[in-house]
Amino acid sequence: MSPPASVVLLISRGGTGVEASLGGIESAILQQAGDHPPQLLRFSLPAGQGVDAREALARVLSDLAMEGHASIGVTGLFVVPGHEYHVMRRTLRAACEAVPGIQVRVSPALLSTCASLEVVVKALLEGLPTERMPGEAVIFVGHGHRAGRCDLHYQALAHGLNQVDPDVHLACLGGGLSFTGLKSRLLSQGYRRAFLLPLMMSTASHARRDMAGPDPNSWQSRLEAVGMTCTPVFKGLGEYSGIAAWIAGQALKN
Repeated sequence: MSPPASVVLLISRGGTGVEASLGGIESAILQQAGDHPPQLLRFSLPAGQGVDAREALARVLSDLAMEGHASIGVTGLFVVPGHEYHVMRRTLRAACEAVPGIQVRVSPALLSTCASLEVVVKALLEGLPTERMPGEAVIFVGHGHRAGRCDLHYQALAHGLNQVDPDVHLACLGGGLSFTGLKSRLLSQGYRRAFLLPLMMSTASHARRDMAGPDPNSWQSRLEAVGMTCTPVFKGLGEYSGIAAWIAGQALKN
């Protein structure tokens, strides 16, 4: 009897809005794997953390163990190694304790190394909106953390983008790279139009509520209130071919 195919478990957070990113990453994995494709599985961590998430993940691992798998590659769809990434790792660790003999190998978050930072900078700049005209701003909107954890990761990416294209900016919903500072820079530089893109795997709630949309507190509404024309582009990070290829390579290296 031949051994079972290797397994790549893709873990996302929240469930909605990540389908396109997941699809891009899965396609890249299958392309790189060639004649020996792994079994691809998806798992969505529910909001918050607790027994339900651990038990659900333990059931997935238990089923895989019954199929003959002793080692599972896990790739989380997380941009930075922040709170949610470590929640995933804790949940995995607790789930593994309930399934004797199973081991998991976890890929790093996207912005974990200088090498991955260079890949992300290149991929984002290559994937800018084609309708953008010279001198128009592009704003990548990250999640961030209200206490500023992982600010350094976002600042490094912001610097890398801005060094290549001074009209490309990055700010976050939480943390030190704030909307207030971004708005001041945009106004001082006289931009009349800006493209808003999520620096997230998901194009759901944060992208459509906090970044764009009719709510007066959305970034789009607040920038339009000071005279800028804003064009939102709902494109998840997994839809950039260079980013999907990097994540795929890390997943298969596992």
